[in-house]
Amino acid sequence: MKSKQAAEAELLRFVAQRPRASLAAGNYIYNEWGGGLGVIHVRDGKYTHGTYDAVLPSGQWSDWYFGWANTAGWYTGANHCTVQYRSDGGGPWYRQLPDLGPGQHFIGLQTSYAVTVYDC
Repeated sequence: MKSKQAAEAELLRFVAQRPRASLAAGNYIYNEWGGGLGVIHVRDGKYTHGTYDAVLPSGQWSDWYFGWANTAGWYTGANHCTVQYRSDGGGPWYRQLPDLGPGQHFIGLQTSYAVTVYDC
């Protein structure tokens, strides 16, 4: 697992290459780290894997990979934290603070996130 500094640098390189999020309606999550990220399709309390619906592979977008028009959030496992960049309504990416610890993290209907994970 990478350090917080390495995770943040990796995600910053990613968003620098993509100055704006997708202009498509809805929202999505991009998984920038080297492992799978648990993602939540609909915030309904009924999740396929208990706390999330599906595993988003590294380097994938939830809208493209699953064909979802919307993604409700992601799940971070025990002893892990996330660095995240956010885009509102297809606008420029910006660093979302603070980093988030273990648990479910829900997002708005017009917000998209690029996420990477580190040990915390």
